[in-house]
Amino acid sequence: MELIKQIKDAEKQAKDIVEKARQDSASLLEEAKKQRDDLLKQSQQRRIEAIDAAVNQAEQDGKAQADQIAQTGSEAVSSLKASCSQKIQSSVEKVLTRLQHVS
Repeated sequence: MELIKQIKDAEKQAKDIVEKARQDSASLLEEAKKQRDDLLKQSQQRRIEAIDAAVNQAEQDGKAQADQIAQTGSEAVSSLKASCSQKIQSSVEKVLTRLQHVS
């Protein structure tokens, strides 16, 4: 009788141990999933921040390049106006001189 009682107690303890192990493993699995999800969210957030930083940097670089191109263009236009201004004045004087000789 005592032996049967010990066997039943041992079986109950074994079932309790197995059930506790199931609960522990389910808890560990749930915790691992939560950690994975948290890491995934952090990774996505870092990715978004990196993309935003790259876009901002590209916008700044593009604006700087556009400003530089505009400045270069403005200088080229001013230079062209200056060189053309002398030629225009010379041409006007020649036309006026010829008109005076024709009259």
